[in-house]
Amino acid sequence: MPSRASERLRPWIGSAALHVIFIGLLAGFAVKWRTDPPPPQLAIEGSVVRYEDLPSSVKSGKPLREEVPVPPPLPVPAQPEPEARPEPKPEPKPEPKVEPKPQPDPAIEQRRVAEAQARLAVERERAEQQKALAEQQRKADAAKQQEALQRRQEQEQAAKEAKLTAEREARLRSEREAELKRALASEEEGEAFQRSGVVDEYRTLLTQTIERNWIRPPSARAGLECTLDVTQATGGTVIDVKVGACNADQAVRESIANAVYRSSPLPAPSDPRAFSRKLVIVFKPTE
Repeated sequence: MPSRASERLRPWIGSAALHVIFIGLLAGFAVKWRTDPPPPQLAIEGSVVRYEDLPSSVKSGKPLREEVPVPPPLPVPAQPEPEARPEPKPEPKPEPKVEPKPQPDPAIEQRRVAEAQARLAVERERAEQQKALAEQQRKADAAKQQEALQRRQEQEQAAKEAKLTAEREARLRSEREAELKRALASEEEGEAFQRSGVVDEYRTLLTQTIERNWIRPPSARAGLECTLDVTQATGGTVIDVKVGACNADQAVRESIANAVYRSSPLPAPSDPRAFSRKLVIVFKPTE
């Protein structure tokens, strides 16, 4: 283990040493650049002149301003330009050592994939359960709304039917009352009409007509009396004849029914109010 750790630290130590050297070089160049160069030395040329060689004006003490020529200005030597310092080249950085990535353990990777799939299956199942619960709740709400709507429609239909029933009963009651009034009036009128003798006269007329058309069979005996239910149309045409209570045999009954058919059309009453489609005639022939 210590040798392996030293192998890992060796590149880092070398890199740190190179950085220290590079920083030292940069500091030396910076100090050299900041040092000012010495001022240039001016060169002055001169010559020695003897007194005997001086002009008389100088010896007499006169000023030599006009006689002594002004020497020309000395040329100023050009200052040397600072030497161009080469820029320091950066030291190449050592490439970091790429260590191989550790390969994952297949068993661990397989277990990780299985756990992820299990979590995904649990989440999918939970989502499906939530979806099923939401669908169930939606159906329950729809069923409640449908039930409430159906109940309201049934109540409206029941109220409508009750109203129609009440109106129908009121109409029937009104019609029954009107019919009863008409029946009472008709009955009163019929009683009055019966008392007038027109109906009795009409019945006697019918009995006499049937008796004239009756062919008396040999089995007919004295005291014959039969009740006839006769249905006639307008104009007296006989439609149907039924023999009710009768104290005679079948031959006599048939002969009486045939007599009614032979009497068709029946005679009309003297008063049209005495006409009736349904007639009840008591047939009692004279001896």
